[in-house]
Amino acid sequence: MTLRAKLALVLAALAAMAAVGVGLLSYDATSTRMLAEIDRTLANSGRARNDGDGDTLAGGQAGNPPSGNRPGRIPLGGLEVIQLLDSTGAIVVVTNGVTLPINAAELAVATTGSGSVLRSVTGSDGREFRVSTQPIVGGARQFGRDLTEMNRVLHDLRARILLVGAAAVVMAAFAGWLAARGLTKSLSALTLAAGEVSTTGRLDIDVDASGHDEVGRLGTAFSTMLAALNRSREEQRRLVQDAGHELRTPLTSLRTNVDVLRRHSDLPADMKARVLDDLDIEVAELSALVEEVVAVGSGHNADESVTRVQLSDVVESAAGRVGRRTGRTIDIAADSSVVTAQRASLERAITNLLDNAAKFDQSDQPIAVTVEAGRVAVRDHGPGIALDDLEHVFDRFYRAVAARSQPGSGLGLSIVTEVAVAHGGTTFAENAADGGAIVGFTLPISAAKPLT
Repeated sequence: MTLRAKLALVLAALAAMAAVGVGLLSYDATSTRMLAEIDRTLANSGRARNDGDGDTLAGGQAGNPPSGNRPGRIPLGGLEVIQLLDSTGAIVVVTNGVTLPINAAELAVATTGSGSVLRSVTGSDGREFRVSTQPIVGGARQFGRDLTEMNRVLHDLRARILLVGAAAVVMAAFAGWLAARGLTKSLSALTLAAGEVSTTGRLDIDVDASGHDEVGRLGTAFSTMLAALNRSREEQRRLVQDAGHELRTPLTSLRTNVDVLRRHSDLPADMKARVLDDLDIEVAELSALVEEVVAVGSGHNADESVTRVQLSDVVESAAGRVGRRTGRTIDIAADSSVVTAQRASLERAITNLLDNAAKFDQSDQPIAVTVEAGRVAVRDHGPGIALDDLEHVFDRFYRAVAARSQPGSGLGLSIVTEVAVAHGGTTFAENAADGGAIVGFTLPISAAKPLT
């Protein structure tokens, strides 16, 4: 069953329950009120007869029973019938030829001369009457009110309630169908868009994201998800293209050196050593480039848990490794800043900053690392960064003109940016006043107590 049909059925069921409830209450209230009015009329009729020349069964008063065993029949117009009972409960007078049935309670009123009874009965002519039994001298008097008119009104009321209820159910079902049509229209569009994405692989599909309800927000979220996936695909495609471009240079150099060795097997020893050294350098650069590409493409350490770490510990670990590898002196001035981060990712970013400084700083001065309030800054004493290159140093595969003769992939600082942004931080690059460059990142510090 479709959502449209389900919603229409639910609204129709609710309307049916509401119509049944209102109809029952209306019918019961009307029936009760009409019976109350009839009962009041019967009570007034009894009081009027008791106050005037009422019926009695003694002393020759009006309504004296006729002789014989058969009850007397007195014609009486209108909707009322009157029946008189003697002290034994026998019917002695009836009006309009209608005899009313007698039960034990009414018989007790006639024999004891006390009490009263009010009930609905069916007369001898098949009509329904509302009967009030009151004691009189020598027996009891029964007033009967014809309920045919009231039953006809109630029957007409039932028909009208059923008609109005059925109309309400139909209108509610139609309204539910219309509402579900508008709701499922947007859902159908989302379903078609999802099917087209899964079939064609396209991520540039337009999705109707209008409206501020749940369906509208779903469309907005779906459109945002497609845009994010499309950006991710474009970044992957650009990464592959850029990586292919960067890999061609060391591969071409490797191929050239291998070709030289094959064609000139009689090269002098010193020339062959230089070629082999060149091959070793190219292989190392190619390996580093592949590692950087894999790290960027796979979302390095994406599965690592996030913990609270002290920046000074991470800086010391990275500085020790870079110092052993490059032989450079690294001075560290750090406070007790604590951040919430992936430690391995953070250490990789700091290592890239230190490797970058060591590559461009050919002086014998130490590399300085400063950690202050979540800000990690690496200072070198190299040539600095050209003004035109300052805003591009963190771009993927970007290499300044002056740095193209240096080894490297152009991915190190882009990884720093990715790590910083993933942890809610930013990166910065600037030239020192007395020469060299200052490159680093800033992370939000943890509000908890410092680690011990």
